[in-house]
Amino acid sequence: MSSPSSLIDDEPALVRQAQQGDAAALAALREHCQLPLENILLARGANRGEVQDILADLWSDCVPGHLGKPTLLAKYGGKFSLLSWLARVAGNRWIDVKRRGAKFADAPGTDFDDLPGCPTTLAEDGLLQLLRDSLRAAFNRCPSEALVLLRLVYVHGLTQREVGRLVGWSEAKTSRTLAQAMEHIKQQTLAELKRQDARLELSWADFVGLCASMESDFL
Repeated sequence: MSSPSSLIDDEPALVRQAQQGDAAALAALREHCQLPLENILLARGANRGEVQDILADLWSDCVPGHLGKPTLLAKYGGKFSLLSWLARVAGNRWIDVKRRGAKFADAPGTDFDDLPGCPTTLAEDGLLQLLRDSLRAAFNRCPSEALVLLRLVYVHGLTQREVGRLVGWSEAKTSRTLAQAMEHIKQQTLAELKRQDARLELSWADFVGLCASMESDFL
């Protein structure tokens, strides 16, 4: 399976131009990221009205000088892909919307006292669960021999030469087996993610970026 590419070849240049107020650059970034962001928010449990409102505000905040504030993109450090970073920002805004709604619904004296409100602590993030489940399924499909090698190298810190000596392989064979295992996990993770939610079109870089941006929750 070939993974979809959610990266723009000249993304860093477009981001810099958008930060400086280039409307065409911002429009290009919006065109590229809008649909993936919509699907990511829907996967987290937002409804379509919330998605449209959140993303409209998000893109407005990316315009320099909007409401007298610097562009939101000034906070983007480039550690992850822009899509991964915007997905984290949009997700946090959706959580804030639900929490504000819960407080309003629970406030005495309103017409909504009898309506159930969203809890202040939200249920587990739907997207987070999708990421976990997809990665777990990929590891479950990986050959056990390869998993042992991965654990020895990436968990216990052995070198590939040391691992090769343990199992009686050449360093080249060990390296090849590890590379194949990593590729297998990558492809199986993206395939499982697509199987669970056909709307999500993420590259491996975006998947890793989303996991990293949710690090405290993901681990």
